[in-house]
Amino acid sequence: MPQLGYFFEELVVLYLIALAGYISKKSRIFSNEADIILTQIILYITLPALILFSLDFPFSTSVLLDFFILIFLSVFSLCMACIIAYIISKKSKLCPKRKGVFQGLIIFGNQGFLGYAICQVLFQEEGIMYAAIFNLFYLVLIWTYGIYIIANNMLEFSWKMIILNPGTIATSIGMIMFFLPVGWPETISYFFKTLGMPTTPLSMLLIGSIVADLDIKKALEMCKDKYIWIVVFIKLLLNPLFIILIGFLNAKYALFNINFTALSVAVLVAAMPSAPTISLYAKKYESDVIYASIGVCVTTLLLPLTLPVLYWLLNLFYTYC
Repeated sequence: MPQLGYFFEELVVLYLIALAGYISKKSRIFSNEADIILTQIILYITLPALILFSLDFPFSTSVLLDFFILIFLSVFSLCMACIIAYIISKKSKLCPKRKGVFQGLIIFGNQGFLGYAICQVLFQEEGIMYAAIFNLFYLVLIWTYGIYIIANNMLEFSWKMIILNPGTIATSIGMIMFFLPVGWPETISYFFKTLGMPTTPLSMLLIGSIVADLDIKKALEMCKDKYIWIVVFIKLLLNPLFIILIGFLNAKYALFNINFTALSVAVLVAAMPSAPTISLYAKKYESDVIYASIGVCVTTLLLPLTLPVLYWLLNLFYTYC
């Protein structure tokens, strides 16, 4: 299996972009309104374009079985995360504006940004294809249930807000195009790619800008919150371990035949840190944006420690199964 050296380089770049956002806010290059503007640009322009571009690849019957298995693994891991996050949130003493954020941090990972980057480095075009398939249910869920749990405290909330938003519309159009025998015209595909590629740097700039507004003492105090570390354990280790367990049971009992690359992609994508989108939602829907940013930052910082462990387990699985 490929090495992870390039991944760490990608992670360093992301940290440097966030640092640029932090410095920009501290030096007042970014005004107080910059966070709102960046949020609107990402949620309503660049992210939908990235979704449309990511789903623009030809469907082949040779990957039909892997397609359904990846969808199953995605639905299973995300549903398990939803159930666990809901139960812990219900029993917790978190305030209402923080409960939805807590659940979002556990359920939704940085699959569309870091996930694609890692899969491309490790498995090239095949990795991108499997990651896009694995992310189909995720894209629908984060633009529906993700908004619901974060915006649940808003009086103006309605199901119309969930269905008629750019993310859901883009995902629906992308899924239709995915199953059609034709793709986007080359010019349109390039347009979506060009418009969507800034999503990652813009998101990291926003994260850095938001962190710049944090009171350092308050941030350090929040890191003592046990629920942040519950997020870390579930998001970075428990969620992907569920998929490894299914792979082990499948190898032992021959339940179905899955490409090992596809299984590896599912594990690594599920192991991504909490999604910056949760910070965007928290900002837009007036939830606890500081708590969201801390959760995203802590899980992102700890990813270089947890991902090699999962990668080692995958190698062990490959060797003995």
